[in-house]
Amino acid sequence: MNSVWIGGEADTGLHERTPYWLNGFVPLAFLLRNANATELPATRGIYKYKASTGKYWYTKGYLPVGEDLAKRNETFESAEAYCNAQHECLGFTFHGNDSAPTAPVPVYFKKESEPVLSAGWNSYVKILAPKPVDALGQVHKYMDYILAHQNTTTGWLGPDDAEKALGNQYWPRSNMLLAMIAYAEAEPAVYDNVTKSMLLYTLEMKRRLETLPLGEWAAARWADLDLSVQWLIEHAPAGHAAELFDLSDTLHRQGTDWEAWFQTLKGGWPHNVNIAMALKSAAVLYRTTINSTLRELSLGRMRNLDRAYGLPTGMFLGDEYLPTPPTRSPSRGIELCGVVEAMFSYSTMFAVFGDTAFADRVERVAYNAFPATWASPRGGDMWAHQYLQAVNEINALSNADPHVWQRDGAAAEMYGLEPNFGCCTANFNQGWPKLANSLIYTAADGGVVVGVYAPVEVSLPNGQGYVSVETSYPFSDTATVRVKAAAALTLYLRIPGWAEEATVDGAPARNGTMHEVACPKGATAVRVDFNPGVRLEMWDNGTVSVHRGALLFSLPLGLNFTTTAHHFGDMAMSNDYQVTPTTPWNYALDVDPAKPHASLEYHFRGYQSGAAPFNHTNWACFITATVRQVPYWKERMNSAASPPESPACVRNGKDVCGPPIQVQLVPHGGTDLRIGEFPVAGTLSSEPLMLGRKGNKNQKTSPT
Repeated sequence: MNSVWIGGEADTGLHERTPYWLNGFVPLAFLLRNANATELPATRGIYKYKASTGKYWYTKGYLPVGEDLAKRNETFESAEAYCNAQHECLGFTFHGNDSAPTAPVPVYFKKESEPVLSAGWNSYVKILAPKPVDALGQVHKYMDYILAHQNTTTGWLGPDDAEKALGNQYWPRSNMLLAMIAYAEAEPAVYDNVTKSMLLYTLEMKRRLETLPLGEWAAARWADLDLSVQWLIEHAPAGHAAELFDLSDTLHRQGTDWEAWFQTLKGGWPHNVNIAMALKSAAVLYRTTINSTLRELSLGRMRNLDRAYGLPTGMFLGDEYLPTPPTRSPSRGIELCGVVEAMFSYSTMFAVFGDTAFADRVERVAYNAFPATWASPRGGDMWAHQYLQAVNEINALSNADPHVWQRDGAAAEMYGLEPNFGCCTANFNQGWPKLANSLIYTAADGGVVVGVYAPVEVSLPNGQGYVSVETSYPFSDTATVRVKAAAALTLYLRIPGWAEEATVDGAPARNGTMHEVACPKGATAVRVDFNPGVRLEMWDNGTVSVHRGALLFSLPLGLNFTTTAHHFGDMAMSNDYQVTPTTPWNYALDVDPAKPHASLEYHFRGYQSGAAPFNHTNWACFITATVRQVPYWKERMNSAASPPESPACVRNGKDVCGPPIQVQLVPHGGTDLRIGEFPVAGTLSSEPLMLGRKGNKNQKTSPT
């Protein structure tokens, strides 16, 4: 709210937070407009601002808190009277000394007999009546200020200060450029101005790169910069194509050689977000080089990451950096920034190459890893996220000391406003809006491509009609696609790799392909039935994960939430939480990997329209399974130890596990604490289950 990008003092250093946020918020605001949601409901509350001194203060002017009553030297009693006498004052809080309080203090609201406990403050604050959130108004406030304050001499965008000596000033502007692209495409009135502004900036960047090459962050993330340059090649005023192609080449030449790195996964700077962003580098490079080997390199890098660091959610391990030594332990984490960047990268890879494997991966990450990063006592909201999430997560502690992850802090797995680092607080906003913009594509022949399934309606280019997808996927198994076209066209429907018995209008449709439907002029309706079955995927030491369709199913643990801080709104809103389990977690799955359907039963209750899709109550679907407790599978360093070798219940010729019990496995994205990768129980009479990475002939060894 006080960003240097709009004339304030916050967001220093790399100046990355505001560009991160706008990269998601700009498309979100326009998607809301398209859905006739121009205003969002007001939220009554106060916001805690941490000043550079380390103390908590309320500052009038750029924080929505109203007048700081401490400056009036008012006492508590007169503050109460002052608030009660004014209609616009909803409440107040206080703290009696200059140090940050160590425990929550009350917030007093009018017409409420009891105070609402909240985090500590050290001044009186008048809480003003809330106003509806004008999302588009916020977009215009930021984007118009940034455009109006562009350096008219050089073309530079935003603050221009000392960090440029490191060559990193280019990188945060890659997100600003992506936000500007969304702004230009969604708002025709600003298209020319935004395109001109982007061109002026990129030409200045080209000049600077001659003497100040890309720094480490910018070099690792060159592909995002190049995407914007490529957009300008297609959209900028004529006469600059040669310069922009040259700039594209410079970015690749100065950037990290990801094409070589992904072959071995060794050396370099294995930062998880850099890797997630770099997944698309071969696809981005392909657009200007048309080298057919780049498609195979893209598929290969996905397989290489899966083999060394892969997770059942479709992500790879990266608790800041790739783990050393390499591991696929489901108790290790991946950063939220890495998740949303991987979603965007895989969407870009599908857009360029049209390979269904990339769109399959978009869905796996988007419908499992991404929503699993939030938790709250009521469930289904996005107030509190993790910095790191794990597939097998049995604690989310505010001070996990010791911890199994290597490079991040002791609060990295807790849920809250800003656990560990604030980059994810700003960056997660791109996840859903950019996914929504990556559902439907146009084909080179003018046809329409349904790449990722979700409920959506899209206008075709040049007023040629629309395409809609009616579905509650990924919870349901069907989708109806309707096309209204001004002229005949081809509809391309992605049939996921796991959909081995899919049909389109009752006729078989081969999995892993783009199924073609000829649509004449006028209206066409097509029904896709995915017909998925429950399947197991094999991991290290014979462990398994349970899947059906695009969803991973995990065991949800009972939850004990402890609020450790409050930041905004009422007490159900922006809090920090420590979450611990109230139910056992160390179970082996009692299943025959060759016949999973014999013991895993799927149930579909139906998605309730309007409900939060990934809630931890009223599950739309679940799988009943039989499990047995493994007494020697213990907690290690505040996390679940790596799953024991299968068969887990047979040790030294004895059955060592507890009795069979029935549990519900639920969509992983709705869980807060969970087990998503299990050892197989086995029996004294069963054949050895030492499948490891070779797997079973009927099962896949990795998500790819």
